[in-house]
Amino acid sequence: MTEPLRITGTFLDEVTADIAGHNWGVKEWTQEFDTYVEAGIDTVILIRSGWGPRLSHPSKVISAQVKTIPVYMDMPELFLSLADERNIKFYFGLYDSGVYWNRNDWKGEVEVNRDYIPEVWHRYGSHKSFAGWYLPHETYDSGQRIIELNTSLAKLCRQTQDLPILSSPYWLGRYDMSLGYSLPAPSPRSLKEIVTQWDEIFKAYSGLIDVAAFQDGTVYELELPETLSAMRELTDKYGLSLWSNVETFDRDMPIKFPPIEWRKLVHKLTSAEGIVDKAITFEFSHFLSPHSMWPSARHLFDRYQEYLHGEHRALDQ
Repeated sequence: MTEPLRITGTFLDEVTADIAGHNWGVKEWTQEFDTYVEAGIDTVILIRSGWGPRLSHPSKVISAQVKTIPVYMDMPELFLSLADERNIKFYFGLYDSGVYWNRNDWKGEVEVNRDYIPEVWHRYGSHKSFAGWYLPHETYDSGQRIIELNTSLAKLCRQTQDLPILSSPYWLGRYDMSLGYSLPAPSPRSLKEIVTQWDEIFKAYSGLIDVAAFQDGTVYELELPETLSAMRELTDKYGLSLWSNVETFDRDMPIKFPPIEWRKLVHKLTSAEGIVDKAITFEFSHFLSPHSMWPSARHLFDRYQEYLHGEHRALDQ
């Protein structure tokens, strides 16, 4: 029997966008990072260091351009210190204005980050766990000038400190109930359309962006193995590493977002076995942690541990 695919990385969603905040402090995050070590997590990714007026740390650069809410705790400093002590790699997520790029002003989004990236490195670059950069501007195709935006941000990161650069895009491969469309939902893309779109994007990313970790809940579950295999061909073609962002929340619910049903998680992990280089998740602390505010997340952690020990393999039909 092959070794089960283990989740070895997680996003840190401290400046939350569409999920509830844990309201954790130093004590709770220290406990969580200890759990990461026990669970085999060797990589953490700050999904964004700021979003609109909300920042995870003080920033003179951003505050000079955007009216911001006061900052009460330096979260990247806490995360990096905890990661330093546990030999965990930390990827730093850039600032997302929530404004410029959503209005197709990709140049404005680049400019707000231009001096911010060096500020981040000056502030945190001495941490041994600072292992890479994360581009928080997610996409499913080349709309919103995402190629120009992400390649420009990647160049700025490399000019500041040449470290691996991670992205976590998605596919528009299914209807997503959680989005609650008031207008007719956009039609899901076929695999052929998805391949065409990502061939174009990866051609531009080649040599600049190192990793694509696709959000695995954005195609229908039964189509996941074929879609991942197609992406593997493209990432091999253009020299990127393919990771899977194994979503531990459930998109098949009318609310944002409960932990995923454990059978779906096992199916997604087994679907990615032998295809991806690494499995990460959005997002351990809310949806998979034994310390989560969701009781079902604690049970999901138990089922996940059983899966790692060889239980929950598919039965013969």
